[in-house]
Amino acid sequence: MQIKSIFSSKSVIDFLYMFFSNIIKKVFGFVREIILAFLFGSSIAYANYLLLKTVAEFFSQLTLGNALQANLMPKFTQLYAKYDSIDLSEVLTFSKSVIWKLFLVSQIVQLPIIWIIQPEQKVVFIIISILLGLVMSINFFNSVFLTILQAKGEFKKHSIATTLNLFVSTFVLYPFALFFDIIGVVTSRLIGVGTLLVKYIRPLLLDKGEEKVVLKFSDFNLSIMLLGNFVNIIILLGRFVSGIEGGNDIAFFSYSVVLLNALFTAVILNVNTIVLKYISVKKNSKIILFSTIVSLLISGVLVLVVQLFSVEIIGLFFERGAFTAKDTLETASYLRSISWSFIFIFVASSLFQPYFALPAAYLNQKAKSLAQPFILAILLFLIYFYVNGGSAKLNSLIMIHGLSLVTFILSIFAFRNYYRYEN
Repeated sequence: MQIKSIFSSKSVIDFLYMFFSNIIKKVFGFVREIILAFLFGSSIAYANYLLLKTVAEFFSQLTLGNALQANLMPKFTQLYAKYDSIDLSEVLTFSKSVIWKLFLVSQIVQLPIIWIIQPEQKVVFIIISILLGLVMSINFFNSVFLTILQAKGEFKKHSIATTLNLFVSTFVLYPFALFFDIIGVVTSRLIGVGTLLVKYIRPLLLDKGEEKVVLKFSDFNLSIMLLGNFVNIIILLGRFVSGIEGGNDIAFFSYSVVLLNALFTAVILNVNTIVLKYISVKKNSKIILFSTIVSLLISGVLVLVVQLFSVEIIGLFFERGAFTAKDTLETASYLRSISWSFIFIFVASSLFQPYFALPAAYLNQKAKSLAQPFILAILLFLIYFYVNGGSAKLNSLIMIHGLSLVTFILSIFAFRNYYRYEN
């Protein structure tokens, strides 16, 4: 009973560190969006930047966040359960070999987009493409070692490190964007990830423990990476579709979804991360049930609030500077429409977590059966949009609602697989 009490207390403390740090980060995130709305509003130049950024971020989501955690968290959690410290030199070597490949891929993808959208200042957008590639590469490097921090149970250090990243990038955003326009927006993010690298990741690289760990491409499963980061992938696909026609609907989509994603990151993602960490070591069906109920209740309250006060919420946060009253109405319309999909997204995210705690051999064999329907659904939606046309706004809403429903159904199958395996 005493051990169980200590375990529960540690879980609560870990959650509180992550919860409050994420609230602070969401505050910084809102400040960033407010600054961007003030300076750029829904201008075509900013919309073009968002489209380019969306393409880069889509590939980033396969290597960052939940995707990375789902692949690496169980491996390193089990290692730190056996050893007090481990040698990360081989992990460092592997990470270095990956980042330049990521940068090259980002340029191969982004440069054709610049040619397609034909912005007025092509040279400026080529520079932006290069900077976005650097941010993506460094983010991957940082994320590998931030996941290791979580696996060690150092949630406090992880929370401070990620908060510092966003604080620095937000602090320098306004002067950089004011003097260097959109290039300053990307530069501010580069300064943030660079600060995190120097302050928190570099000391971790000095750890020479008793057990040497080798990280290989075989440790990364594409199916798991897709499923593990499905939330951001759905959002990015919806954002991409909203901007593919070259209009400014993508700006309205981005401003609206940031409010919904903030709640997901601050609460649901924290609960899911802790659930994944502890069920990787000790199976516990009660904590899975708790996280799912929390997700359902929060998403229900969220939809109710948004339906009643969407215009007031958007006006409060964004309506100033270049962001006009018309922009408020357009963004509020998007916010009301998108919010319903987050009920499925929140619950699906919780149901998927125990699945990612299953042994790697099992996941490598079974995850493809869940990822394939997800990929097929994406392709079918894109083909449908190409054949039938339709407005960018309507297509983006179809994409985000359709994929959120698909992932909810897949999450039920994922939880069923977990339950059958454990019983």
